Amino acid sequence: MATKNEAAVAFVLNHGSSLEKARLRYLLFNEPTPDTVRDDMSRSQRNDGGWAPAWSPEYSSIDATCFQLTLARQAGIDAYAPLVIDGLRFLAERQKADGSWEEDPAEAQAAPAWAVPGDTMARLYLTANAGLSLASGDVLPGPAREAAVFLARSLAEDSRLPSFLHTHWLAAALWQRVDDRVSADRSLASLETRLDDLSAGNLAWLLLSLLEAGVATDTPVVAASRERLLALRESEGYWPSDETSDNAVHVTIEALAALQLFNTLS
Repeated sequence: MATKNEAAVAFVLNHGSSLEKARLRYLLFNEPTPDTVRDDMSRSQRNDGGWAPAWSPEYSSIDATCFQLTLARQAGIDAYAPLVIDGLRFLAERQKADGSWEEDPAEAQAAPAWAVPGDTMARLYLTANAGLSLASGDVLPGPAREAAVFLARSLAEDSRLPSFLHTHWLAAALWQRVDDRVSADRSLASLETRLDDLSAGNLAWLLLSLLEAGVATDTPVVAASRERLLALRESEGYWPSDETSDNAVHVTIEALAALQLFNTLS
């Protein structure tokens, strides 16, 4: 009888796209990325180095670019590959003088809640996301540090940011990467009390962000997130989609990767 992990791998291989299968094989087995996957990602990249979101197909979005850079990293595409460097340069060029990021005001009508220009919650989320992408790329450290400083100025006395919950783990991972341990520790302690309603997808996202940034596996929020993620696993071995998405394959890949990384670091 197959183990749950074997069943989860089979689920991804049976239902995933070429990119999703490549991510699984790289994250779990360190297999190199097929040239076809790399070429597909390059073709989808816009001339300015960004990627377009579903909500505005002719616009290069900060949020979409961060997501694509994450997928590239998870597929094992080299940090100095042209598509990665161009994406990171796009983010750096879009950073504001105060260290923050915001989508173009012309996209205000089309943008979803987490990307609305002029909105504080969206600005903090995009700053944490873009800053972490730059810090993870380890190519343009200056903009990442500026983002970390901007976010630290927004941290309230209760160790929360006036933004979405996912902003907090992205910011904590960024602070960890730039060695602002005071801000990181405050945010991690606050997150520990806010895990109850997180989906499997968000728990996997949280774990990967924090563990890849170097947060210790015995940190309470990390240990608790792992237990909750395991509890949300379906009996067939895979993890369920987020409520508003059909993304069980993506969630399962990130959950498997997070658990493997947790065990490796432990």
